[in-house]
Amino acid sequence: MLRPITFCLLASSLLISGCINRTPPTPSLTPTQLNTALSETESRLIQSMAQQCEKWKTRQDLQSEQLQQIQKQQRALDSKLLAVEDKLDRQPRVVAAPASTSNSAKAAECPAPAETASGVNNIGNKIVVGRVEWLWIESVNRVYEARIDTGATTSSISALDITPFEKDGKRWVRFRLAPDDSDDSYEIEAPLVRYVRIRQASAEELDRRPVAALTVRLGKMTEIAEFTLTDRTQMSYPILLGREFLRDVAVVDVAKTNVQPKPEIVLGKEQPEAVSKTKKK
Repeated sequence: MLRPITFCLLASSLLISGCINRTPPTPSLTPTQLNTALSETESRLIQSMAQQCEKWKTRQDLQSEQLQQIQKQQRALDSKLLAVEDKLDRQPRVVAAPASTSNSAKAAECPAPAETASGVNNIGNKIVVGRVEWLWIESVNRVYEARIDTGATTSSISALDITPFEKDGKRWVRFRLAPDDSDDSYEIEAPLVRYVRIRQASAEELDRRPVAALTVRLGKMTEIAEFTLTDRTQMSYPILLGREFLRDVAVVDVAKTNVQPKPEIVLGKEQPEAVSKTKKK
């Protein structure tokens, strides 16, 4: 009778001990400690990200500063290059003198200037011009003195109130020719060829100027030439003829003036009326 009771007590003890062992373990941290640990971890992450962002910002600022320095150096180089190109454009062409030879050899190499029927000096198929020549302008049917400048690439003409416009679907320009220091000026309309950028010796910035095509006559030679439009009212001559006009057609003798005959005004061709420089017609 005692054995069954003993067996039952032993079985009950085993069941109770098994239930006790299955109870979940007690956590090692309290909720307060866990929140504190999470807050510390979050603070460390935020601090690490802030440090990383600061490093990236410092690196970006350094790269930006280096880029600005490179761009500044590039602009300085571009400015120097433009200055050199401008000096080269203004540099007159120098022809080396031939080596000393006999008079017969010199005569063979450099033929003597020939006289045409009108008494104008020519060298081969090129006309001879002095440092100043008379130039006829078809648009106003008038004649003005022009300065010959082999140091300038393009020709220019004195112009006020420059206004681009469109005519028959093409680009034109209207301006007033101001030929001298008087109050008279003459309105001209001409095809607008293009724009050019020119650096003045007294200025650092480039000056954007329109280029117009005008029919002109120098001596007996009539050409459609390109002129940059600019205010030359303070200059001694209203027109300047540069290398592009003279190339392949003329030889310059700077010791002379008005070598070519003065062109005549075309009879029967209308001349525009004068307009005041200070007040338009």
